[in-house]
Amino acid sequence: MNLSSQNENRSITSLLSQMNIGFLVLDKSGTIIEINSSSANFLDLSDNAVGCSIIELLKSHELVDLIRSKNISGMSPKEISGPKSSGRKFLVTTSLDAKSDELIIIMMDTTRVHKLESMRRDFITNISHELRTPLSVIRANAESLVDGALNDQRAAKMFSEAILKNSEKMTTLLSDILNLATIESGEYSLEIKESNPEKIIDDTIDEYSRNFRKISFQRDLKGSKRVLIDEYAFKQVIINLIENAIKYGSSEKGVEIKIKSRDLGSQIRFEIEDTGDGIPSDMREKVFERFFRLQTKKTSANIGVGLGLAIVKNLINLMGGSVGNEAAYPKGTTFWFTLNLSS
Repeated sequence: MNLSSQNENRSITSLLSQMNIGFLVLDKSGTIIEINSSSANFLDLSDNAVGCSIIELLKSHELVDLIRSKNISGMSPKEISGPKSSGRKFLVTTSLDAKSDELIIIMMDTTRVHKLESMRRDFITNISHELRTPLSVIRANAESLVDGALNDQRAAKMFSEAILKNSEKMTTLLSDILNLATIESGEYSLEIKESNPEKIIDDTIDEYSRNFRKISFQRDLKGSKRVLIDEYAFKQVIINLIENAIKYGSSEKGVEIKIKSRDLGSQIRFEIEDTGDGIPSDMREKVFERFFRLQTKKTSANIGVGLGLAIVKNLINLMGGSVGNEAAYPKGTTFWFTLNLSS
């Protein structure tokens, strides 16, 4: 390979690396002549792989089978799996130079495409499942009314209440889906301004205290007078976290919820603590995923659909903060989030 060709290859290699596209050149014996950083990362190889046999380095691998293929020169792009530990997928294009017998391999990471497709399928499956139950209940009760239950005042009221309850469940579900879709698409409009979140929290606590006698709140808010927030989004976060605490922290005696805040300097940290059974350590991140629901004896019959915490995470991120959870003492969970203080 002459100097001009080498310089051209270096330029191509650098450009493809910047685009996160793998570039690999092998001689006719399978020795690596050129490899960019993306290919090395994709195949879990070191930077000094040049001069080594690709077959010896990869051993049993789908790319090795592809290289050994007799018809590789006229092969259409093919998708292969990366190393088992990475769980990644790649679209591979090959080109064989007839004069030098050098094999050029281009690799594109398609893992995200597969993940998005999997998320789409899961989303449709979950939506179908969540809508099926209330629709079935509404239909069954409506049929009972049509078949004569209207003549029985007590039965008519019971069936009508069931229809109302399940239609409200569907409305809430569809509203949450629309909110989450709007947030994730970047179309959710925020009005970030200096606000007093204590008033929003107090108003929300008052609403729950008036309507639910078995819920007791402990409030300890410090340094949270002036925070940069969207007031509507902040209230939605607080409501969703309170609802989550009620769902997973309820008992025969009621629900105890602690709401605290503390100054971190340029940020403030809010905490909503419940006294439930807690969250296993390996599930702490998963609870923020769409449709994920932690199943316990207390919540097995719960009507939640697992969107509340996903909405919380997205709204907090949009307002420039972070969110997480940790074990509370002596039991339960503390959900926390941080937001920026005004200067």
